[in-house]
Amino acid sequence: MYHYILQVYPEPHKEDDWTTEDDFIDRPDLIPIADHVKAVCDRSSAIRHFEQWFHLHHMGTFSGGSFVLAPDARSHYFAGRFPEFRNNLKALEAVSETQYINDHDYVEKLLSDLISSFSQSRDSYVMESDDPPIPFDHFIRTAVPGVPYYIGAVMEYHC
Repeated sequence: MYHYILQVYPEPHKEDDWTTEDDFIDRPDLIPIADHVKAVCDRSSAIRHFEQWFHLHHMGTFSGGSFVLAPDARSHYFAGRFPEFRNNLKALEAVSETQYINDHDYVEKLLSDLISSFSQSRDSYVMESDDPPIPFDHFIRTAVPGVPYYIGAVMEYHC
């Protein structure tokens, strides 16, 4: 499955400054689940796809190669996910000491389910400037509403 990695900046940057797939070759730990990372074949199409998704989910405004998160973007993005997180947390809280000690696979699955309900690591990523990529969930939680984010490189990874 392919997912995007969007590089965003607080102001427009020249294409020469954008990250390239070469920046990922020597650093496979940046996205450990990725088999490989490469530049998208059609950057404009990828940005249009992101723009359509952005509007469909009421995330804010989009103009050309930049976007601004709405004040309620987090609520729209995470709508309905908190109950799943709480259910996964309750299941983990119900683990007995015996299960904790003896049932590694079961407890590990519960932990994985909890982590996935908080932040999906098998989805799109965002690189703020030249920082390492972070899951899109993380970016939405930390991005500042009302601030423009200019899209630089658009990469894709396969997992």
